[in-house]
Amino acid sequence: MKKAVIFDLDGTLIDSLEDIAINANITLQKLGCPTHPIANYKNFVGDGAKVLIENAMPKYIAQKYRDQGLLLFKELYEENLHSHTKLYDGIQLLLQELKSLNIPCAILSNKPDKFTKLYVERLLSEISFIDVVGQKDGVPKKPNPIAALDIAKKLQLDTKDIYFVGDTATDMKTAKNAHMRAVGVSWGFRGVYELRDNGAEFILNKPNDLLNHLSI
Repeated sequence: MKKAVIFDLDGTLIDSLEDIAINANITLQKLGCPTHPIANYKNFVGDGAKVLIENAMPKYIAQKYRDQGLLLFKELYEENLHSHTKLYDGIQLLLQELKSLNIPCAILSNKPDKFTKLYVERLLSEISFIDVVGQKDGVPKKPNPIAALDIAKKLQLDTKDIYFVGDTATDMKTAKNAHMRAVGVSWGFRGVYELRDNGAEFILNKPNDLLNHLSI
C-alpha cells in the first residue's frame, strides 16, 4: 500500500524559534511593548504570524498598533530570515531516506507562504516535495483541513494512507479533520502531552522513527 507524508515546517523540520523570537521582540521594542524570553515563544507560535503578534503583544494594545506590529514583524523577519534557523538533527537523513523509498512528501505550514517557500528553498533544496504550502489569503489555515485535502488530491492517495507529522495541537487537529494519520514529534515547540491530548496516534522521538511506522 503506497503511503505519503505531509510535514509541518516550524518545530517539525526546522528549528526557527530563535529567529522568530528575536524579530518579534524587536517589533515589540519599536512599538514600546515589553519583550519576552525566547522560550516563551513556544506558546505563541503555530497559528501564523498574525496570531503570533496577537499573543506577544499586551492585551490592552489597540488594533491599529497590532496591525502595525504584524507588518513590521514580516519586514524584519524577511530581512533576518536565516540567521539562526536550521534543520533539526536527523531531518535531512529522514527526507533522503523517504526519497529513496519513493514515499512522496509535502509541507503544510501556517507560516506565511512566501517565508515557507524561502525556507524550503534555502534549507531543503535537495529534496523534491509534491507541494509546499504556507498560509495564504483566501485559504483557511490549519487546523482547517482544506489545504491538507488539496495536497491529498495532488498525492492521489486516500487520506488514510497519508501521515501528517507536526509538533502542535493545531497539526494533530488538522490531521484528524482531514482523516489522516496524526503523528507528533517530541523535539518541537510543544510537549508530548499536548500532542497526545489532541489525537496523536504515536510520537516520534527522533526523525527516523517515522520509517518504522511507515513500514507497518
